[in-house]
Amino acid sequence: MESPTVPAPRRSIFRPNPAHLCALALLSAITLLSGCGSFFVCEGKTSCPAAPCVPSSTVTCPATGTDFAYVANPSASANNVNGYNLDNGNLTTNATSAPFSFGYQPIAMAVTPANTFLYTASNPGISTGYLYGYSIETGGALNILSSGMPLITESAVSLAVSPDGQWLFVLDANSLTLSEYSINTSTGALTFNTTGAITPGAGTTGNASLDVTVAPSGDYVAVALGTGGLQTFTLDTSTGALTPQNPVAPATTQIGIYAVAIDANNYLYAAATNGLAVFSATTAGVPTALKTYTAGNGPRSVAVNTASTFVYVGNKTDSTISGFSIGTNAVLTAISGSPFTGPTSIGALAIDNTSGYLITSGYNTSTGIELFAIGTTGALTSSGSAGSGTNAAVVSAIATTH
Repeated sequence: MESPTVPAPRRSIFRPNPAHLCALALLSAITLLSGCGSFFVCEGKTSCPAAPCVPSSTVTCPATGTDFAYVANPSASANNVNGYNLDNGNLTTNATSAPFSFGYQPIAMAVTPANTFLYTASNPGISTGYLYGYSIETGGALNILSSGMPLITESAVSLAVSPDGQWLFVLDANSLTLSEYSINTSTGALTFNTTGAITPGAGTTGNASLDVTVAPSGDYVAVALGTGGLQTFTLDTSTGALTPQNPVAPATTQIGIYAVAIDANNYLYAAATNGLAVFSATTAGVPTALKTYTAGNGPRSVAVNTASTFVYVGNKTDSTISGFSIGTNAVLTAISGSPFTGPTSIGALAIDNTSGYLITSGYNTSTGIELFAIGTTGALTSSGSAGSGTNAAVVSAIATTH
């Protein structure tokens, strides 16, 4: 994106995993339950477990304290991260002790899949770039790791964590490199593993690293390079080895790719100058262009829901959100009502861990972020907005729990 974001979610305490609860329920009441996972079908008994609550424009789920969004505010008057509990479908700043004041301008963030740690990067344009780590505690509270010392020294423009939680990817803001660190899942400590060299598409003029994301399958990593195009790396999750694939150049030097998202079927969606570009990368993470769909003016961010049924594009120039339903082979259909009006100069997009809400950032004096409920058809309904800084709202990144 033009304004660097992350695009692209505990524990020192025990937090139940739904899959574990399901397994425990089966062990303790196997004759009563027949609906955990996809192994059984409940037969309508009163003892059958209730379906999980999925919030929508008409459904508000009870608070459980597990659905958080963290919003980075790098303005000099703020230098903090706000925490929002989305369980009740609003943007009240009610993560414990939020906002979290930092002594630096946070520019990029990522949450580990187990919701154990939040990693943040300081703005390298202000001073030397550093990465910090925080444990995510009760109520979404953040406790800084390593006694407040940086975990590593690196200038980052975007961060991403592999779906298995083993690897943190750091896209360097000053050079075309992708650094990979192993994550100690107990302490959050980072250990350097390898570096991937990024090569802009042949014949392109761009050389800017903008956005990194990892496929939910763990098969590959993708990097957006503006007018430099798109670069992917096949990922070996057991060793962290990265194998670069041939870069994809835009059709013309006037077209840039600013953000990328990947669905569960390895299809890649790129926010590009001329719309939403769709690629198939089902074979070893090698992208093959399929089709570019018309979006609003100035696409700069993109997000896909967990079920891979909807994809959204944040259009910075006209402050709208274009929404598409995803069909077979990633064929897209515009959602009724799209494009949807968003906050001024939309930057980052993120979808919460229930896939019930879309969180967007904007840049004006009153509305820093806006929350939208995602309906059953993918249509967006505003659920409220909130300023994100002490003065003008300046949001650099949004990270949600998984």
